[in-house]
Order: sequence, then structure tokens, then C-alpha cells
Amino acid sequence: MSNLINRRRIAEGVYFSNITDSRYKTNLISVCFFSQLDAETVTDMAVVSNLISKSSAEYPEYRALSNKLSRMYSASIYSSVSRMHDLLCVQFSANCLDDIYALSGEKLTDEITDILIGCLTRPVTENGVFTGKYTDLERKTVIDNIKAEINDKHSYSTTQALKTLYEGEPAAVSPNGTIEKAEQITPQSAFDAYKSCLETMRCEIICVGCNDFCATAEKFAKAFGKINRHDLKSCEIKASPLKAKTREVTERMKVNQSKLVLGFKSECDDFRAMDMFRLIYGGTPNSKLFLNVREKLSLCYYCAASYNDLKGSLIAYSGVEFENIEKAREAILDQLETMKRGDFTDEDIDNAVNSLKNDYNAVEDNTSSLARWYFGQIIKNDVITPAEAVQRYTDISRERIIKAARSIKLDTVYVLTGMEEQEA
Repeated sequence: MSNLINRRRIAEGVYFSNITDSRYKTNLISVCFFSQLDAETVTDMAVVSNLISKSSAEYPEYRALSNKLSRMYSASIYSSVSRMHDLLCVQFSANCLDDIYALSGEKLTDEITDILIGCLTRPVTENGVFTGKYTDLERKTVIDNIKAEINDKHSYSTTQALKTLYEGEPAAVSPNGTIEKAEQITPQSAFDAYKSCLETMRCEIICVGCNDFCATAEKFAKAFGKINRHDLKSCEIKASPLKAKTREVTERMKVNQSKLVLGFKSECDDFRAMDMFRLIYGGTPNSKLFLNVREKLSLCYYCAASYNDLKGSLIAYSGVEFENIEKAREAILDQLETMKRGDFTDEDIDNAVNSLKNDYNAVEDNTSSLARWYFGQIIKNDVITPAEAVQRYTDISRERIIKAARSIKLDTVYVLTGMEEQEA
């Protein structure tokens, strides 16, 4: 483990990490609960994340908490739900100016820690459950978020493609859940989900800033020491198996631009070589997909690829005109074949490494990106710094990249296109 991050267990299934760096002027405290993605409970958790980040017993009205944070030099508390491989991540974060910059010597880090712990452990309740007023409000917020995802056709097409790519696996579940599930949420079901989160989900706390966070660690240890942590939920991540036959799905709705997503699977365990392949294939403006499918052939508006190492999957996504869907598909697959033949240059490899260096150097630009980095490293059980990660890419040979490319097989083809094309 890197000596930059100091991680230790502070309660059953609860780990506290801190990264202290004098370059930062603000402090971030981020609490993330992890569990297996489950279609039956994920929507409740999306509502819960909103409910308990906006109020507490000490600040029972949304406005009261907002006003308090404004007086703390515009400190903030916010939440999110996201998918990490097969896992649901329910995250609560607080951001504040470091104490040394407070005009009157306020202990801002201690204060924001107490407020965040209050939100997490002392939510606003009514008759032992969440209030109907706020539950209804946040239930509607989640429904609006789901509808907004549908309106963003790039995000929607990727989400729908992943449902087919990971069919039958936790990773197929959307972290926001469904409108149907959201409409069924009650104050009781939301409170039950909250209790399950606090008592049974694995928890990682990461603090980043110029504070040493010793007092913060003690406060969280004391708070979680009062919680009956039991029957901790599984956080297993499995590689996704290749389908016996390529699955093809076409969905139609009113769209101005068709979307084409190709999903691939690989059993290659050389993750660094696979990531280098992804960069050369479709990860940079110098990639095969960008220069050839988009620029040279003009078959799409955008064309790129992303790689999920723990799931062993890769997707190539593009925005195309209806009449170019099949041509684009053929061209994307053709560029994969060129990679399998080793038809790429040493300059392509150097460009990929330089792109990684730029990306990893940017990780430490702010506290949030650095926290996200370490959450990801902890889940992979391989905690290294961004600089150490770069070193692992400097000696990857052409042969390793070609071997990685040859392991890739087409699993899923998803097309989102317009209603008028169906009529044609």
C-alpha cells in the first residue's frame, strides 16, 4: 500500500482513510456505502441518498441546513448513487474550507464532520420513519432523474446496452432504479433501506485535504461504534461471461441521431495491456476509431471505447445517421481486426502512455477526483498512487497489446434509432 494514504479499520466493516496534502485549501470528507446492485432495493437507496443529505435532527428543514452551510464559508454536503462494476455506491460528501483559512479561527472541519454525522445517524423522522413530506419530494426527484437520463440519449443508449451486455448480473441494474419502483416507495420502505445501509453495507470513508483528520477519524469511530453493524452484505465482483451467441437489440423512439453500441467480452487478465489496447483503439483523439471511423470515413458524429477491467468488458459507442449504422458497425469491427493484426505503430503506443500520464496527473488536481481514485483502488484491492499506476504502463510490449486485442469477442450489439426508420 502506498504511504500516501493512511487506511485503517474503525468499526465492523467500516474503514477510514486520509490523504493529507498541504496543496489543498479545502477539506473533503466522503463516506461511501457499498453493496451488490439489487433491482429490488436500488431505487429506495436513491431516495435515501437524497433524504439524509439535506437535513438532520439538528437541522430539520432543508433551508436550515443550507443556511448553516452558507455561514461556514459556503461549505457543502451532497450525495450521489452510482454503479461500480457489480456494486452500488451510495456516497455522502462534505466540503469545507480548511481551518487555517477561517477568518475567526473557526474549527470548520470538526463542525462539518459533526453535521455530516448528524445527517447520517440522526435523520428527520416522524413516527419512527421518514416524513411523508420529504419522502414524496425526494421520490419525485428520483423519478425526474430517471426521466432526465432517458432524455440524454447518449447516456440512455449506454445504460440500455449495459443491461443486455450484463444480462442476469448485478451490473445490469441502473443505480437510479426505475420509475415503477420509485412510485411504490413509502416513508417506511425508505427508512428500512436507510437502516439496511447504515447497519449492513460495507463503508469506506476517505478524507482529502491539508487537515490531518485525526479528530475526524475519532468522531466517525465513535458514531459507528453506536450502530449495530451486522450481517454485512456481499461486495463480490465477477467477470462477465461471453454469451453463446451475439445478442442484437434495436430500440426505437423519437431521436435526431441514432446510437450504436457494441459490447465485447474478454478473458484477458492482463488489465494494463487491455487498457493500452482501449486507448489505441478508441480512447484518445489519436485512436483508430476517432481517426478512421469518424474522421476518415465520416460515418459517425463521435466514436470511442471504454473498458471495465473487473468485468472483463469493453464497449464501443457512437452517434450515427440511420443509413450509416451498418457501415459504422462494420468499420468499428474492422478497426478491431487491425489491432489484432498488430497494425499500430510505436507512436500509437507512446501517445497512449502520454494520454494516461495526463489523465493520472490530473487526478490530484482536486480533492474529489483523488477520493474517487482511491475508492476505485480500494475496491480493486490494489491501492497505489496515480504516479505508481503510470509506471505500470511504461514497459507494456506490442506483443502484450496484440494478445489482449485477440482475446476480445463481440457479445452485444445495441441500436437506438428513430420511429420513422421503422416505417421506412
